[in-house]
Amino acid sequence: MMWVMTIVQMRHRFVLGSLVVPAAVLAACGTKEQPSPPPSTQAAIPSVAPATTTTTTTVPSPPPIWRAARWGMTKAELLAAFPGEAQQLAQPTEFPQQSGATDVTIPVYESDGAKFRVLFGFEPDALNRVHLSAIKPAEATCGDLERLLTEKHSAPSDRSTTQTNLRTEQIVWKRPDQTITLACAEALGLGYRSVSLDYTGPNTR
Repeated sequence: MMWVMTIVQMRHRFVLGSLVVPAAVLAACGTKEQPSPPPSTQAAIPSVAPATTTTTTTVPSPPPIWRAARWGMTKAELLAAFPGEAQQLAQPTEFPQQSGATDVTIPVYESDGAKFRVLFGFEPDALNRVHLSAIKPAEATCGDLERLLTEKHSAPSDRSTTQTNLRTEQIVWKRPDQTITLACAEALGLGYRSVSLDYTGPNTR
């Protein structure tokens, strides 16, 4: 009789224990598998930095004086502006009948049937002078240049003539950004003739 009661008690404890375990498992599962909160419907507002504007001031290049030459150019800039034409001399050369020297030149430049040697003057390293001297000028070279310059710059502002054994004529166009001087000399009896064209900057002494 005693062993029957023992068996009944053991079954009762087994049943209670079986019920406790699932209850604990269910409690644990309930803790781990809690539903995640619904996502927020409010969109994040991106931060927008205030727009900044950068103003770039471009200094315009001065107008060309002679072909691609502009006042203030360095020697390197001028050589680059006349590729295959302008070159730097090993030794400086003097300007004809003028003070100063330069080592940048175009040995031969041809225009309207006449050939010129071109010298570029700098002070100290900024272009301030362009000098053209005709190579074997013809009788019409001086008159042709005067006509072309008058068409481009209107009538000359000054003209002077001197007569010695040479007849020398000087024609000047004065403009705000430059002075252009055409000088023509001739000695018919000697078969001598020279023509030069000089462009000088506004600050050239």
